[in-house]
Amino acid sequence: MNFRQFLRVARPPTLTATVVPLFTGGAIAWTTGHWVWWCWIDIMAIAFLMQIGANMLNEYFDWRRGEDNAESLGIGGIIVSGEVTPAAVLRTAIIGYALSLALGLILVAYRGDLLLIMGLLAILGGFMYTGGPRPVSSTPLGELMVMAIMGPLEVLSITFAASGTMPRVAWLVSIPVGISVATILLANNLRDHIKDAQHGRRTIPIVLGVTGGFRVLIAMLLVILGWITGAVIMGQLPIPTLLIWLALPLGIKTYRTLGQPQSLPRAVPIMGRLHLAFGFLLTVGILWGGPWR
Repeated sequence: MNFRQFLRVARPPTLTATVVPLFTGGAIAWTTGHWVWWCWIDIMAIAFLMQIGANMLNEYFDWRRGEDNAESLGIGGIIVSGEVTPAAVLRTAIIGYALSLALGLILVAYRGDLLLIMGLLAILGGFMYTGGPRPVSSTPLGELMVMAIMGPLEVLSITFAASGTMPRVAWLVSIPVGISVATILLANNLRDHIKDAQHGRRTIPIVLGVTGGFRVLIAMLLVILGWITGAVIMGQLPIPTLLIWLALPLGIKTYRTLGQPQSLPRAVPIMGRLHLAFGFLLTVGILWGGPWR
């Protein structure tokens, strides 16, 4: 597998999902006054390696189940095209997880066994999502699992790794962050709903229909805004986190764009841009709000 092939199978557009948990968790850690820069760098490498590994496992198991073909939309199907062998993809995924585990053990030695437990839960969740005879990714619960892994589990792990603490703000922020990551998956499932239905998958757009899937997407975006706003009103988050409302025009544009069939092949990067905008604004709001309980 050469570098170009590695980039294809790593699915770079999806890596935006990891950026927001990293920066929001890092920002929270910074405001505690206990931020350790090398710990944040270490867990940043771990997070990217684990997501790349999960993407490769997804590629491998999609091939095994016969779900990818020459007409697959997006960036799947590199095994079917013959560019790389299944063994090479699986081997590279295992190497990525092994590297993340080695880097994780450094943090475990510094921060304690809690990070090991959280890391193993993330690896288990990644396998359950894409592997086995009935992966969660093939059910309507895929978005919920991604929200839990990339939200509370990842944000809290990053905050704890970088600062040794888990303040209440990390718990509160982790929920909308997780939902934001899940919107990327839902956009992916909207894009692939025809192919997924042909292979017996039961994702949200298949169970509820494309229109229902778009309604769920709108609801998720509204919950993100409502969650942050409600937490600020209740005095649980700093006022500057309301900067996320500046992403509303982009959210409306994103929804309208995805509503056009010709835009669905680009659904993941389109939703990824909104996810990054939300994450950037939330990170600025956290840093601007300063130390918070």
